[in-house]
Amino acid sequence: MASFYIPLTGLNADTTALNTIANDLSNMNTTGFKNQTVNFSDLFYDQLGSTGSGDPIQSGAGTQVANIETDFNAGTPDSTGLDTDVALQGNGFFVVAGGGQQFLTRDGNFSLNSSGQLVTSNGLDVMGYSATNGVVNTSGELSPVTIPVGGTEPPSATTTMGMTVTLDSEGNSFSAPVTLFDSLGNSYQASVDFSKTGTNQWSYSISVPDTLTANTSAAGGINTVNYNFGSSGGTLATVDTGTNMTITGLNAGGVSTTISAPGITAGESVSSYATALQGALTTAGITGTVTASATGQLSISGANITVAGSVIQDPVATNNTGTLNFNSNGNLVSPSANVSGISFAGLSDGASSLNFSWNLFNSNGTGTISQVDAASGVSSTAGTNGFAAGDYSGFSIGSDGTVTASFSNGQNLNVGQIALGNVANLQGLTANGNGDYSTTQASGASSVGVSGSAGLGTMQDGALEASNVNISQEFSDLIIAQRAFEANSKAITTFDTITQETIQMIH
Repeated sequence: MASFYIPLTGLNADTTALNTIANDLSNMNTTGFKNQTVNFSDLFYDQLGSTGSGDPIQSGAGTQVANIETDFNAGTPDSTGLDTDVALQGNGFFVVAGGGQQFLTRDGNFSLNSSGQLVTSNGLDVMGYSATNGVVNTSGELSPVTIPVGGTEPPSATTTMGMTVTLDSEGNSFSAPVTLFDSLGNSYQASVDFSKTGTNQWSYSISVPDTLTANTSAAGGINTVNYNFGSSGGTLATVDTGTNMTITGLNAGGVSTTISAPGITAGESVSSYATALQGALTTAGITGTVTASATGQLSISGANITVAGSVIQDPVATNNTGTLNFNSNGNLVSPSANVSGISFAGLSDGASSLNFSWNLFNSNGTGTISQVDAASGVSSTAGTNGFAAGDYSGFSIGSDGTVTASFSNGQNLNVGQIALGNVANLQGLTANGNGDYSTTQASGASSVGVSGSAGLGTMQDGALEASNVNISQEFSDLIIAQRAFEANSKAITTFDTITQETIQMIH
């Protein structure tokens, strides 16, 4: 009898609805889960005839599941505080890949694998655009987003120096400190010394004191202490007056004797200083020899010779001095442009020559050095670049998906950008489990881009997108589905009773 078939189709459809609701409720805490709704449609109809007016007389044959619709509206972001967690708000999906296939997901519960790659909870690679020297190439091919865990950012030498300085129109001299870095990342506490030479006129001199490290060796009872002053084109660097070296050694009677290094003439050459040191040792009766090589190495050797304190050199400087002229309003008028070609060669660590420009004017053409009737001072050294090498310390993900690594030297470097994808027909996607979706012919191919392009959403670092299951709505739907199931069950029992009575009539 068709009577049994009709309610059976209802039971089958209601079972699907109940299963879907149960699945929604079981995933109410699943990251990025999208709830589903079952929609029904009627089945075919039997044509029994027509009325006198020609209207068709039709008998329905039951119901069927028309579609199961997924609600792709964004869930609420829940803060986790973990750098690897990302909540996507708005349109789109994260693009992930594995086994040569590409998938889409809203589940931003990521982690790092042993290679430093960002991966999903089920091991798929999070895809994005790579960066070179901090610049992301969004026109390139997608690749796994990789974090430089355990990496080191190389140093960057200073190429521009900048400072905002106010010089006292009634003053005589002023020194402004600034930190510079060479090509090996060694830092120098440089100084710009200003001296007033006339009305509205000052001279300046830039110095880069280079503290040397002693290299001590011993052979045959003789200690040798070497200092590498460096050289440039055969011209030796000079000794800085900041030297506070002391030398200890045995005199002719075998008594330990300590002397302070002799005074230094400003800009004294290494060879001249070696002669002065030798004279000081001889006067104190210390048995020792001081020499200076053609390449700028100062050597102090002798039995039980030890050296303490620091030795400082002034590297060979080029274009490090000049004159500043101001108008009656205290504004810098000359030089009328930034000073370029400043160089310090012969650095003791073997780094390349330190070559940089001094930005005397900002981007608006306003001078950064001024003269007023107030105490001299430095308000900023902005515009001075360069930094030492740094070790990886962590990363963050911006709202546009840009992945930025941070290093112990205080520098940040963009290492990539997480890609987002979307499709024309969201309902055409195939759910694979684990929060992953595959594109189909019905959904259309995914279009890939970055946050903010083609209507794609934004990201929130340190958070996860909650499930968008509405428990109140699900309970309401559950009651409706339950009532429908019970009604169809009642129809079957009714038809069963009628069938039994019919059979009894026959017998």
